[in-house]
Amino acid sequence: MNAMTKHFFPPSTGRLLHPTNRERLHALLDVLGYLYMIYGKSERARDYLRLLVKLRPSESRLLRALALAELESGDPERAKEILEESLELEMTRKERAATFLILSRVLWRLQRSEDSGMAAHQFLQEKNLEV
Repeated sequence: MNAMTKHFFPPSTGRLLHPTNRERLHALLDVLGYLYMIYGKSERARDYLRLLVKLRPSESRLLRALALAELESGDPERAKEILEESLELEMTRKERAATFLILSRVLWRLQRSEDSGMAAHQFLQEKNLEV
């Protein structure tokens, strides 16, 4: 490390990359996204969740949360894209069911009632209920 690098990036900066601090950052972004959503600030929640999804792109729970924030922020088309992409990930049946349930709501908002019904049917199948 040269003198200029030491000036701009002191040794303590390395702590930001430590796994424990990274996990804390992820948890903080997660909590902020949640709190902003429950207090009706979906645009702000969406910003935090977008960042969190960039850091953890394969967590289906975070993708569902982002899709809900997109939906509530007025972008149901983006919410649909996120949910459809997330269905490509490996998930438990419970996670898939939750994804189809939110997808049904998104499609309903897009005035695609037939597709919404099909997503709701998939939700019921994943929940292992008789239809």
